[in-house]
Amino acid sequence: MLDQVTYQVIHGGLRALAQEMKVSVMRTAYSPIVASGGDMSAGIADAAGRVVAQGQDIPAQLGALPSSFAAMLGGWEGTLQPGDVLIGNDAYLCGSNHVNDVCLIMGAFTEDGELLGHVCTRTHWMDIGGATPGSFNARVPDMYAEGLRIPTLLAYRGYEPVRDVWELIFANVRGRTEREWDLRAGFAGCTTAERGLRRMASRYGADTVRQVMDRAVAETESRVRARIEALPDGRYTAVDWFEGDGWTDDPIRLEVAIEIEGSDVRVDWTGTDPQVKGGVNLPMSSTVGVAIYAVKAALAPDVVPNAGLWAPLTVTAPEGCFVNPLPPAPTQASASETIQRCADLLMRCLAPAVPDAVMAGTFASATVLMIEGRDPIEWRRRILGRERALIMDNSPGGMGGRLAGDGVSGIKVHTGNARVPSIESEEFAVPLRAVRWERIPDTGGAGRERGGCGVAREWEVLEDNVSLTLMAERARVPAFGLFGGRAGSTARYVVNPGTPDERVLPSKTAPFVLNEGDHFLLQSAGGGGYGSPLDRAPERVADDVLDGYVSAAAAQQDYRVVLDDAGAVAGPATEQLRSAAPAPAASQVDPGEWTYGSVTSSRS
Repeated sequence: MLDQVTYQVIHGGLRALAQEMKVSVMRTAYSPIVASGGDMSAGIADAAGRVVAQGQDIPAQLGALPSSFAAMLGGWEGTLQPGDVLIGNDAYLCGSNHVNDVCLIMGAFTEDGELLGHVCTRTHWMDIGGATPGSFNARVPDMYAEGLRIPTLLAYRGYEPVRDVWELIFANVRGRTEREWDLRAGFAGCTTAERGLRRMASRYGADTVRQVMDRAVAETESRVRARIEALPDGRYTAVDWFEGDGWTDDPIRLEVAIEIEGSDVRVDWTGTDPQVKGGVNLPMSSTVGVAIYAVKAALAPDVVPNAGLWAPLTVTAPEGCFVNPLPPAPTQASASETIQRCADLLMRCLAPAVPDAVMAGTFASATVLMIEGRDPIEWRRRILGRERALIMDNSPGGMGGRLAGDGVSGIKVHTGNARVPSIESEEFAVPLRAVRWERIPDTGGAGRERGGCGVAREWEVLEDNVSLTLMAERARVPAFGLFGGRAGSTARYVVNPGTPDERVLPSKTAPFVLNEGDHFLLQSAGGGGYGSPLDRAPERVADDVLDGYVSAAAAQQDYRVVLDDAGAVAGPATEQLRSAAPAPAASQVDPGEWTYGSVTSSRS
């Protein structure tokens, strides 16, 4: 009989072990995006491949865990021995979210050789080959151009590297030394979990650990179903537009319906446009993963996530559509951009059902800037055996307002929560100098709860021949407001801003070269507002002006709040303005038609 104390100790131990896996990976990885940025995730599954514990990691990576366990273990069931580690990254064959995120799965055995469960790390490799340094470029013709596709293979056998596999992989990626150590770091995370599970089994017994795994999944499912049952049955729909595939800026329609019936949730993407040429198609593993995120975020934020969380969930999408593409459609950049926009849309779709649990639109982008240039450090070039270095800058932006308060400024949102690289680490890695890193006032949408502001990061190039590739969103499609809130400001991506040579870029580019003295500005979008701006207390608006979130002019225009010369609310003038003027127009995107710059998109 499993007593409550033993259950809680082991269940807590499993979750702590998933966190310990992340620490092991970050402390042994070479790539800054992993070692300091934490762009990796970890999970623990039972012998059948059901997720029983996961870290507080990247939702885009964690959401694909069930797909990866199912796809990668499928052909190896019963064959793994102690020390065997599977590797895979293919979105179609391995349930991966994109090719840069390399998944390792290892069986965890007791000291007697009995299979107890499986452990997994998913680590972002800075480069996985392909046509572009960093392998991050939407302007590719198919999946073969994105980078090295790794089907499920053995990377380790009996704790030793499988040399043939390693040689094949590292002959096809840039920066072999760093990539090899990123693989070793993922392995370190797996062995950390293996040792931890073995200790649990030795102390409490393997059968007890299995009982805890079963009970944890059952309890999570029971709690999630209770939350769903408390909601009114109904069908909710929403539409938004993704801004281009890297080849063109033509809008791509995203349409979703969420149906709540009893204790089940069905998410259907029928009505979404067909798959596109560029590498922003969202693989089905991520389409399922972002629905898992939505259930967790809006319906069960305090419930421990495991396989029970997604047991009530069914996700469907037409084959060959933008969120369920067929090979050889490229998918690489969807893990940073498409999945974020889908998360935003799911929040909007759920707003009528759970208005107090969702947020308005966010900047919904990883805002990835891949930068490649000559390594400025001579000893590092010599030790690593390469002349050029590669980093990934991922700027934050504005979060949407929500019932609980204002949106946060300069933060990661939804499915991507890797840390923002420090200015110093990037200046140390490539020939750049930061000249701006600041919050931009008036970029958050006005509302009773204000949208978070976007931020600006501006770089000066210090040497010739520095290659950049941009992957972002919301340069033309603003973050929506909810319940009368206004849209946030759109993003700006500019070469040499404020000069005669100024060039405004679309949100997705092919690689381009800048030279010494050039500047590049990334200004992320702001979040949407929640509720009418006229419902925001004038004193809160005055504080916003004092704190630099809102200008005095915007306070008067958007909130109908007049401030005196000292920055205090001018009461009579404010009352007169608010009573005389209609509320500012709410942000809306018509579900049938929306003007996208000079392009009008419609659907009958």
